[in-house]
Amino acid sequence: MLRAKPFPLLLLPQEILDEILAEIDLHRDLISIALVSRAYTRLVIPRHSEYRIVRIRHKLPTMWAHLAKRADLARNIREVHICERHNYSASDHSPTTLVPPCKVGDAGSEDIRVQNMCTALQNMDRLRVFTWSCTYNPFPEPTATPSQEAEILGTLLRKSSLSKVALAGAFEARPGCHNSIYPLWKLAKLTHLSLVGRVWVRPQIGPFLRSMMKACPTIEVLKLPMELTILSDCVFPHLKKVNIFLQSGGTLSLDKCWVRFLEKNPTIEELSWFPLGPLIGGLGPSSLPHIRRVSGSELLLKALYTSPRSIECVETMIEPAIFVCMEEIDGNCLRDIRFTFSVGNTYDALLALAVKCPNITRLSFPEYHTKLDDWLQLFSLLPDLEVIEGLSLWKAVDGDLDKMHEAIMQVLLLCPNLRELDHYKYDPKRNAYAKIAILREEGEELDNVRYEIRRPSPRDPFDFA
Repeated sequence: MLRAKPFPLLLLPQEILDEILAEIDLHRDLISIALVSRAYTRLVIPRHSEYRIVRIRHKLPTMWAHLAKRADLARNIREVHICERHNYSASDHSPTTLVPPCKVGDAGSEDIRVQNMCTALQNMDRLRVFTWSCTYNPFPEPTATPSQEAEILGTLLRKSSLSKVALAGAFEARPGCHNSIYPLWKLAKLTHLSLVGRVWVRPQIGPFLRSMMKACPTIEVLKLPMELTILSDCVFPHLKKVNIFLQSGGTLSLDKCWVRFLEKNPTIEELSWFPLGPLIGGLGPSSLPHIRRVSGSELLLKALYTSPRSIECVETMIEPAIFVCMEEIDGNCLRDIRFTFSVGNTYDALLALAVKCPNITRLSFPEYHTKLDDWLQLFSLLPDLEVIEGLSLWKAVDGDLDKMHEAIMQVLLLCPNLRELDHYKYDPKRNAYAKIAILREEGEELDNVRYEIRRPSPRDPFDFA
């Protein structure tokens, strides 16, 4: 009986195989390799499959001790996300298979855990993303003492591969954290930065933050409080995405500062901002020439649409009836429209929008009750529709599952590219409705199309949400 020859790749030494697998970033790609054969499974799982992303909601002292000791495994971790205990915006990920079981009374002190955490971070040669969120009570501070916080963040200074940092909570907020030596100010060459929390709007830290930002000309994504007006004259040649939010409060003068910032950064493509007042005289025709995605209020949209712009995506609290009346909307460019609030006749406004913008692929709107035939008429005007968000279809069929199945089949006839709708079940942990995912094979007839219910997608800490 002939034996199957081993894959040539498996003839390489273990060290070389590990180096090859270490170059693979995505978990799903690793699993695809593991499914090739049992030999590949033993190579990938768990030595690589469990060592790409760490996202934890608990202290896990034994995990940090494991990563501190096993530099050969920790070096392949790309992302570290430390979250609050009740933060379920994304799934937990952490090594488990090779982590020794925790014995009673063997957890060690908090100082030991922090030291192991710092050593583990030092071992992560390929670390690219670090996020730390501690905004929920009763423990808003990230660590027991300011020195522990500084020690952990100081470890990041030696990570040349680190490009994305997000901090949310009471960082650098207590006696003992001196502004001039705080590790965050020494970070450089970041591409993504998100700072959420009242601490970041304190006037005394402004100069240090400004100095740090000047050391990051590579910045592409920014999420910052509106009160940080000291950054209004900064220029970032690669800036693509900006989220400006009001952290605690301010006056109309804040708007002028951020208009100046937007005019100085013409490379911006995505903007989330809710101005405090009308942007009189701001955002002229030559500002934001590359803008394509906007999340904001009526005040921002009116300022943008004073001149023609090729905006593809809009998320807004503006009434649909008001939005559709804006004369400068480029109906051929708009692909994605998300209305988060409406008290008027939503349906008639959506009909007018469909006529004006027939190329829409994603439509999100508040719940509005009308007949199923009315919704089918609307969708017939949007043949390229791929995603429908909202519970209006469920209301039209009175929540009946059989009728909803028939409704989905009818919508598919009108919108053959449809791939997702909202389900009626709400996921409180993800703060969103479950999704109905349309599944089809290439060339399948409509009768063979099926669908399944999926959890809402995890949230990206650098996204608009």
